[in-house]
Amino acid sequence: MDELTMVERLRSEIPEDIDVTAAERRWRDRALAAPVRRRRARRPLLLSGVAAAACAGAVAVVAVTYRPAEPDAPAANVAAVLDQAADRAAADPVPRPDQFVYQDTVEVRRVMNKGRWYRDRNESWISVGGTAPSLVRLKNWIQPRPDEHIPLDSDSTLTPCGPVAPINRPYLGDLPADPDALLRLLARQGDGTRAERQWEAASDLIDRPAPPGVRAALFRAIARIQGVRLRTDSVDAAGRHGVAVTRTRNGVREELVFDAASHRYLGSRDIVTRSSDQLGARGSVLFASALVRTAIVDKAPRARPGAAIDAC
Repeated sequence: MDELTMVERLRSEIPEDIDVTAAERRWRDRALAAPVRRRRARRPLLLSGVAAAACAGAVAVVAVTYRPAEPDAPAANVAAVLDQAADRAAADPVPRPDQFVYQDTVEVRRVMNKGRWYRDRNESWISVGGTAPSLVRLKNWIQPRPDEHIPLDSDSTLTPCGPVAPINRPYLGDLPADPDALLRLLARQGDGTRAERQWEAASDLIDRPAPPGVRAALFRAIARIQGVRLRTDSVDAAGRHGVAVTRTRNGVREELVFDAASHRYLGSRDIVTRSSDQLGARGSVLFASALVRTAIVDKAPRARPGAAIDAC
């Protein structure tokens, strides 16, 4: 039985009056290594951060492991952490509309029923003003097996955005820099309860470049989402430890990892909290990401021959 057949069978066994649309989508995205919404535009990550270990341009990615953490801290502590992150973000430099945000990221994903991890590196040059093409470059770090489909190393050119909703653009320059306004906008996205919609959308936005004011507002908005908690130790895909703002649903704890000292956003991680045949043992890591490097640059490199052309 292949993975998609398994999903369809599992879905058929759930009563129709229970809405599991959001869970089903995330299970497909995370567990099956399908293209995921949070990887829009190869998930360009926001904020500058501490570089992961590197040698001759090769990013070092450590094994993604799980360590039992302390019980969730009070929600008030979440607000304190995210307030500090917001204050730090507000002091970041503001790029000009004619510049690009360069970001170098890594991702690690477990593939169900294959005993494999997929690792890839994403470089992106995102146009701040949205009027110039952006470039996204993907590099896979594993050799596929004969029965596996893994995207080839590739370049993608993102066309200028045009009349695209601000929340769907790679650079979030036109979103409101107000936490309450952002929360209302987040609640209009996706599926599930209001808090689930807000968290899912916020988890997407946190990985995209944005003006300092928008980033600061987003951090403060996340602190107000119902069900968020704080864990005092987590680790990103590059092995860096930090505190994590988390929310748990459907047996998976989703973590947004921040450096405990600088309050910079480091990456994210998904942890199984309830053992099941579908997700694996409690404590298993399904997904992890890390921001390796970011910079404001004046131009993007040329796309390599054969690059795909994708819509903004």
